[in-house]
Amino acid sequence: MQLKFITHIKYRRILFSVNDNFLTTDVKMDADINYCIQVPENINNALNEFYTLLVDLKQPLDTIWENIYYRTRSEISSFLNNQQFEHKILTNPSDKELDEFISLFNDFAKHKNIRKAEIFRLKAFLQNKILSISYIKQNNNFICINFYRLTKQRAANLSSFHLKHLYEKDYSASYFGRAHRVLHWLDIKAFKTMEADYYDFCGWYNGTEDKDLLNINKFKEQFTQTKVKEYSGVIYKNKLLATLKKLK
Repeated sequence: MQLKFITHIKYRRILFSVNDNFLTTDVKMDADINYCIQVPENINNALNEFYTLLVDLKQPLDTIWENIYYRTRSEISSFLNNQQFEHKILTNPSDKELDEFISLFNDFAKHKNIRKAEIFRLKAFLQNKILSISYIKQNNNFICINFYRLTKQRAANLSSFHLKHLYEKDYSASYFGRAHRVLHWLDIKAFKTMEADYYDFCGWYNGTEDKDLLNINKFKEQFTQTKVKEYSGVIYKNKLLATLKKLK
């Protein structure tokens, strides 16, 4: 698969035009809503610091593997050697497939009391052929799923979730943890083969109070210690939206 080198897409969200600018300072600001996503500079001093962890996929695969925490490597190897499962990456999912995975994510989000999927953005990524979805399936059940914005620059892990709340009577909590680690590893291998430059975990919590986010940090840090600071935020050109933001 030939990956796109792309840093901008434009789409509509109901009444408003939207720019998504990512990984670039060459940002487009001609829409009502202009997102700057993990850009290297603080554009107009209007963005927030954003930290993330990267795996350099240009390294030899053996080096990437050796940089993973040794106990994590052991868990991955055990799962690969002892479980029957299906791993797949959909690099060009159909509208129907996307809707199915969005439904699964929204069910997970409801269970976790977090924000639902950004449907407009995911469908814009799909239209621009930069959306990928990976999963591990066992006994015809989805176990864990990843959403990606996949470009030459990065395989950016937008969302990563499991379906433990649906199958907690069938599988142990540790099983889901192992399966989730395996999913990331197999995705890393696949995206290296596709010649993406980096695998991006898309977020590292730069705080000390939220225990759930700190636990997510620990999970990601098992794969890499390479942390970078970037900037993310939104700049409104629509006067009504800009006013509402100020009021908020």
